[in-house]
Amino acid sequence: MTEQYEDVRYEASEGIAVVTLDAAQRRNAFRVPMLVDLLRALDRADHDPAVRAVIVTGAGEAFSLGAALDGPATLSKALAEDVDGHTPTGYREPAGRISERLFAMQKPVIAAFNGHAIGGGATIAAAMDIRIGSEKARFGFVFNRRGVVPEGASSWFLPRLVGIGRATDWILTGRVFDAAEAYEAGYLTRVVPADQVMTVAMEYANQFVRDTSPTSVALSKRLLASAWKYSHPGPAAADESRAYAGRVDSADAREGIMSFLEHRPAVFPPLDPSPAEKF
Repeated sequence: MTEQYEDVRYEASEGIAVVTLDAAQRRNAFRVPMLVDLLRALDRADHDPAVRAVIVTGAGEAFSLGAALDGPATLSKALAEDVDGHTPTGYREPAGRISERLFAMQKPVIAAFNGHAIGGGATIAAAMDIRIGSEKARFGFVFNRRGVVPEGASSWFLPRLVGIGRATDWILTGRVFDAAEAYEAGYLTRVVPADQVMTVAMEYANQFVRDTSPTSVALSKRLLASAWKYSHPGPAAADESRAYAGRVDSADAREGIMSFLEHRPAVFPPLDPSPAEKF
């Protein structure tokens, strides 16, 4: 299944949805319609029971160079154009809305960095679950060098990925860094040769199609997300206990146990949204 939005391409096959930022002529730099279409594509993947994992990548040589800058008034024009996400209390920039949507996804999302990810390209990927990068890719949270401030909820996600010290370094200086530094800091999950990024991303995504319960994955994502609010492990353990107790008599647990005992691959049922919604 393939669908072409204005600057985003959506393809779903064999349990994996591939969402491609498809404006190679401007190196996938963001304009408001592109970000709106990305939100639509993520919604579609998350609500499709056949999809077990999502890959987000870029067409051409870059993942995304962030906002498409074509003059001094570019950002103020975009602010005036983008009205869908505004609230009674003011402006809500679109990359932040994408990061919030990614945070709420029940399906695992993999960033496949075919090339550079700068500005908004780096921030939205920080909200994804796994990041696989080309050894040639470079990254940068360059907002202070453009006279603005971080967006995409990167001030929340980035310190959780790489620690406050490294996040402070990258955000305050706005410097661009290579894949080796991104991997060493924990921003990247894996670094691979440039021509293997999508192959490795597909292999990684296939684990969710082949090996894991989609409902258990959704619940585990919520457990990981909620644990940050606690200052002591006790409440996190209590959340795990409630989730675990709700799963031990499930069809997924029975299939997981029997497939182990019978030495065969597990065949898990589709995502059950009810446990994840109640958690």
